[in-house]
Amino acid sequence: MSKIYRLYCRTEEAIVGVGFAAIVLLTFSNAVLRVFDRPIIYSDDLCLMLFSWTALLGADVAMRHSRLVGMDILTSKLPPKVQKALGILVNVIMIFILITLVRGGIKIIGVNGDRPFNTLGAFGIRYSAVTMALPIGGVMMVFTCLMKIGKLFIHFKDDAYNIKHDVPDKNIGEENTGLDEESVDLEGIMEAKKV
Repeated sequence: MSKIYRLYCRTEEAIVGVGFAAIVLLTFSNAVLRVFDRPIIYSDDLCLMLFSWTALLGADVAMRHSRLVGMDILTSKLPPKVQKALGILVNVIMIFILITLVRGGIKIIGVNGDRPFNTLGAFGIRYSAVTMALPIGGVMMVFTCLMKIGKLFIHFKDDAYNIKHDVPDKNIGEENTGLDEESVDLEGIMEAKKV
């Protein structure tokens, strides 16, 4: 299961990375080609479709790595078991919100999923190619919440365990999460400046 989950995580991160790079490349290329009166006609719609998928899958990646915006000024002062109990409660609340998001996304697909997607309609691409990102991304985030709840239950008695530092694959991206950094000794820096 661990290898399958790691592959799932890496695949999702690769899709997000490729999607973001494609958006940047398409936008830049289109801007340059407009100068020569040769714009890429499909660029804006393709970027819109890529953005919807990249944003929602990227939100799942950020959630998995505990990189979403949050304030823990109050909760960080609480005992570890209380922090874990609150973490479980927050993830349960998030699951209910995400289920509402998934249901709403499915309704949107039902209402206008068969409509041709602007200029990409010429290639047979329907609006559902964009709106499907909502329920699929929501289901993936529900899965991430369930994984976090499971980890919190498993490590509930371990006071040293912190869900924010639990990354699925510690070899990937750790240098960007701040987990590899040690706290800065400001007194040592001040002493060095005096010398």
